[in-house]
Amino acid sequence: MPFCSQCGSGVSGEHCSNCGTENPHFRDPNAEPEIALAQVSVAPVEHERARPWPLIESSLALAWPRLRKNMLWFVILAALYMLGMAYMLPLTSSTAHPPSTPAALGHFYEQLAPLMFTSLVTSFVIMLLSLGEAARARIAEFRWTPASVAGLLGWSLLVGVGAMFAVSIVLLIVLVPTLILMLSHAGVPTAKAAASPAVVGVTLAIMFLTMIPMGIWLGTKITLLAPSYVLGERSNPIGASWKLTDGYFWETFGFYALYMLVTLGILIVALGIGKLLASLTPLLALVGNLLEFAGAMWLHFAIAEGMVAWAVMLREAKAAGRQG
Repeated sequence: MPFCSQCGSGVSGEHCSNCGTENPHFRDPNAEPEIALAQVSVAPVEHERARPWPLIESSLALAWPRLRKNMLWFVILAALYMLGMAYMLPLTSSTAHPPSTPAALGHFYEQLAPLMFTSLVTSFVIMLLSLGEAARARIAEFRWTPASVAGLLGWSLLVGVGAMFAVSIVLLIVLVPTLILMLSHAGVPTAKAAASPAVVGVTLAIMFLTMIPMGIWLGTKITLLAPSYVLGERSNPIGASWKLTDGYFWETFGFYALYMLVTLGILIVALGIGKLLASLTPLLALVGNLLEFAGAMWLHFAIAEGMVAWAVMLREAKAAGRQG
């Protein structure tokens, strides 16, 4: 019980019953209890880490209606693909007897060049269509222009050449000293030592251990180049992709690898159907090829949607992390 500061009597009400002094410890029993400031704590805001897996199912579902919106392009590109398959038939039969002279080899590559060019153009057009649909879902005014198409093509070529150069430099730095060391201790003529199983095996092992990890690392770091480009990072989409994957390398790699597994599975099924139809009659093989192309184009739209959505999610996660 508190005591009065004037007379020392015990008090329990608003005023001391002995001398009438106000009780400084009095609290109204009907009043709401006060919360001490020390009891009020603000929990730290935790930003949920971006995860790729929920995006895969939604991107596969969105791919088909977007593909149907571009049905005219699908017919044109499918016709080019089927024409290429028909053009490939004589080349396939000619590979039963591989060219043995430089002239025959040059003639073979002359026949193969138009097919390769058509395939590259078809793949690039499908990439433009799929990326355009994914970008328009987020930027209503997005449109492809000759300048933007040329820019994306230029960045893609730059990345391809740069990645090949980087992998080659790393391979040479590791491979050449190792081979020189092995050949210097071989104790046999250099020509025989270079053709020995040990040297060949070491060469293949070094290529496997350098090219594959380097390719995976570089490929994952720049895999968001095209999504970053269509989302407005046109001045330096390589740097934008590099920054977005910082801290999310393995999630990005797993996301893209899973898409590749789905692509491989669908293409295997389509190829099996084509072989089955071809065993019935050669003309039905074209139906199987058409199914294979349709599945591949559908997956292009799905992958484009998924990677653009993943890029947007990473941008939001990093922005939230800076604000938090």
